[in-house]
Amino acid sequence: MVMVAALVLHGCATTYSVVEFEVLEPATINFPPDVQRLILLDRAPVTLDAFDPKDRAGMTREHLEIIDTIISNALMEGIKEILGDFPYKQFSDPIMLKELRTDTAGLKDLILTKREVADMCAEYDGDAVISLEYYSLDLNEHRENYPGYSDDTFYETLYAHYYIISNETQWIIYLPGSPAPFDTYRMKDTLYFTDYIEGEFKPIPDVPGMIRETFKYSGEKYGRYLVPVWSRASRILFRGRDAALKEAGKYTDQGAWDEAFTIWKGLTGSEDSSLVSKAYHNMAVYYELEDKLDSADLLAGMAVRFDTLEIFQNYKEELDTRIENKREIQKQLE
Repeated sequence: MVMVAALVLHGCATTYSVVEFEVLEPATINFPPDVQRLILLDRAPVTLDAFDPKDRAGMTREHLEIIDTIISNALMEGIKEILGDFPYKQFSDPIMLKELRTDTAGLKDLILTKREVADMCAEYDGDAVISLEYYSLDLNEHRENYPGYSDDTFYETLYAHYYIISNETQWIIYLPGSPAPFDTYRMKDTLYFTDYIEGEFKPIPDVPGMIRETFKYSGEKYGRYLVPVWSRASRILFRGRDAALKEAGKYTDQGAWDEAFTIWKGLTGSEDSSLVSKAYHNMAVYYELEDKLDSADLLAGMAVRFDTLEIFQNYKEELDTRIENKREIQKQLE
């Protein structure tokens, strides 16, 4: 459940270093155990109602369908990338379907019926339907200027030029045999694209490319809602002014963690309670990197016993959360 990165950052005149690594975070959604294969369904209506009035001016049906294709492909690509990283591969190859609604975007509550879900799962051999029910798009262009005066004449100089792409998406998860949706989730996302700032031009995608990037980001975000994902974490290792702590720090720099652990363990008998806490804290980090969270939690508790500094208390709380998350992940991976 832990992936260690070989990155140690130093700070505060080498009184501590920072270890960065990746941990698996539980999904928000807990699918029933019998859900083994997903159906990704795009049924969002292709309608001008999905666009801000200023953006749809002069838009033809052909333009509308092109933009819808960009949006749909980007959303599904984003979700599939996240599902592909899921530790269990049954979700990595979802069934892709497109059965667009023919109503307007105003009818956001027009959900699939129990029979429609059951028939779809039976026909395509799926266990759950994840449906894009609706999306909207808003594109804005902004200029920011420097005001100034020259010979009592007011003028403005361009400071920055950028685009803001905002969207809203609504997703529903359906399970066969259930009369009501298993889950409904609505998201709003905004990305900024700056092509000029303080006299410097920067490359950005064209408008279709910006739309694609924004909706791909939304797809990835929703994918992280569905399955456990890796996220970056960081922990402090105390090096301190104590000679033994410094020596242990040199060992961790070299990757010799067992040698460092031996030094930290020897420091737990010190009469200096602050030093003892730092030693127990570092030992807890060692066990966390080994994914031995119960041992890490026990040692973090010892660090708090000898010194009630906030940094020790916060780490103990983070470990408690990780232990709960690990239990949740194990249920999700069963």
